[in-house]
Amino acid sequence: MTVSETATEAPAASAIWSVEQVTAELRETYLAVAAAAVLLERTGAGCAHPAIRLARRSGEDALDLAGDAERQLSDGVHLLRADAGHQDRATIGGLIEVLDTVRDQLSVAATRIGQLPARISTAGQQLLDTDQHEPTTDPTTETAAGQWHRAADQLGLMTESLSSAVAALTSYTGGLSGAEAATD
Repeated sequence: MTVSETATEAPAASAIWSVEQVTAELRETYLAVAAAAVLLERTGAGCAHPAIRLARRSGEDALDLAGDAERQLSDGVHLLRADAGHQDRATIGGLIEVLDTVRDQLSVAATRIGQLPARISTAGQQLLDTDQHEPTTDPTTETAAGQWHRAADQLGLMTESLSSAVAALTSYTGGLSGAEAATD
């Protein structure tokens, strides 16, 4: 390595580090915007006011733009690393490692989400059993309890979906590593 190659790599490494920091912040902000968009969608459901519609569209556009920016930043970093010879070639082991990380994150989410339906059901039952001797006949209370029950059912389905994704990734990575036969 020559002195001029070393001199060019230092600014590139610093720039890469800076862009990686920005990318991490962008990902965190993306999640916050996505959460805000979901809240706006729920609160503004059925509202036809132009300001609310504009806010929803703008939030969706912002998420699309952030996704594109993140891809461009990551692609630029990978390009610079490959050009400098610092990018490891993609390997089966590297792919398995990434997929195992994704699988583990989905598994944690499935476990967490899987605990929520029971808590929601308990809260719904508490709401309906406010007076043990007289069943609740308040339509608002019954409607809310019914909505909570449907939400618990949806979260049960979400848990099943996440568990299915975990099983699929486990099977796929097992096949890649030779630990078990991969299935299509």
